[in-house]
Amino acid sequence: MAISIQQPSLSEQRIIAVEITGQVTAGDMKVLIDELQKLVNQNERALLLVDMQHYEGFEFGVVTEKFKHMGLLWKSIEKYAIVGAAHWMEVWVKMVNPLTPMQMRAFEAGETKAAWQWLRASVAPESQTP
Repeated sequence: MAISIQQPSLSEQRIIAVEITGQVTAGDMKVLIDELQKLVNQNERALLLVDMQHYEGFEFGVVTEKFKHMGLLWKSIEKYAIVGAAHWMEVWVKMVNPLTPMQMRAFEAGETKAAWQWLRASVAPESQTP
């Protein structure tokens, strides 16, 4: 499997952290969509962190899964932090950010801590872990 999803603590249930290693498959995308659907079922929106420092591409089935679930993806994500993406993706994030219902931000490789802080700023202070 190319992605691994970090289980959040109880106080950060809205945060979904994904680490991509290698090539992403349609099955990987389905796992992420299932996690997002759980939050939608609880009337929550996700704070998504995707670590792409070891990303090596995707199979075509990922595109199909994204298009099948585009409505869910757009309505279920409040903030989307991308860490260690290629430069072209950083440019893409800046271009599409104003056009999406979510806040998107690209972080350089090695800025994982800053990405977590940016996401956690949306979690109610009384529910944050120290």
